[in-house]
Amino acid sequence: MISVVIPVHNSNQTLRECLDAIFSNKFEDFEVIVVDDKSTDNSVEIIKNYKCKSIKLDENKGPAFARNTGANSATGDILLFIDSDVIIKSDALINVNQLFKDNRETIFQGIYTHDTNYKNISTQYQQSFYSYYTWNPKDKYTNILTSCYFAIAKKKFFECEGFNTKIKRATAEDEEFGYKLVDKGYKIFISRELSAQHKVNYTLPIFIKRNFIMYIDTAQMYLRNLTYVKKRVKQNRYFNPLMALGILGLIILLFPIMFFYPNIVNLNIFFTLNFIFLLFHLRFINFIKNEKGSLIACKIILICYLDTLLMLLGTFYGSIIYFLGRKY
Repeated sequence: MISVVIPVHNSNQTLRECLDAIFSNKFEDFEVIVVDDKSTDNSVEIIKNYKCKSIKLDENKGPAFARNTGANSATGDILLFIDSDVIIKSDALINVNQLFKDNRETIFQGIYTHDTNYKNISTQYQQSFYSYYTWNPKDKYTNILTSCYFAIAKKKFFECEGFNTKIKRATAEDEEFGYKLVDKGYKIFISRELSAQHKVNYTLPIFIKRNFIMYIDTAQMYLRNLTYVKKRVKQNRYFNPLMALGILGLIILLFPIMFFYPNIVNLNIFFTLNFIFLLFHLRFINFIKNEKGSLIACKIILICYLDTLLMLLGTFYGSIIYFLGRKY
């Protein structure tokens, strides 16, 4: 039996489509557990229209707590976590069942389809980032678990004590849990069969706020778990954006020098650093060009600068508040 666990917080724009997709599946032996994390919209009313096991939390405790709550109520041997803005395919549950029949000792990571063309370039950047760095077609396994869509044996989930509920926001709780699985000796298999549509729209202000908060919490997570830094670096594709982070830092430091000492040498250094920065993103940009076309690839370049800046600022701020005593 598969227990589908969905954390919900103000998800009325996508929840109905998410549930419709689940209940249109051809597989029959499953249950759906929806945990409402103190929604203030009509999400609860939408849930009532479906044959779900509904759990309503008295206060907003975050997706980690909501997922753990759903897992605690599950009666199935397999836990399938799906975010409320993820639309799975009609054969998804059949595929999950078959994967566990064939591979009892593996955790299966679902992916977002890269077929969708998003209206906002910031949304397209984020979805392409997942497709290239986290679930690259050449990779079989990942250390970076994403809780949007993944399946795990319930026994393994509780063996690793579930998600860290001290992480209140939807940020680093899934990556931290993924590293705990890897520490236990488990592998996270990227299952291409579990491909889903992500119904999301990141306007530029939303993108900036979301990623800045993400990088703050991620920095704190790494400082709490220093051994996890090596696991991130071992994901070879993340080496380039991490190196680009340092290059952008040098570019920013060069600005005041150029202002007070404008000369051809500093200008050449500035252009050289930007060239190196783009070189570190070249494979990612080329991936987008091949998938989405040259125009979108050119627009993505500006978001590469923006996202790297957000990573730099978020990491710096997260580190400062961590050392001032705020561990979460």
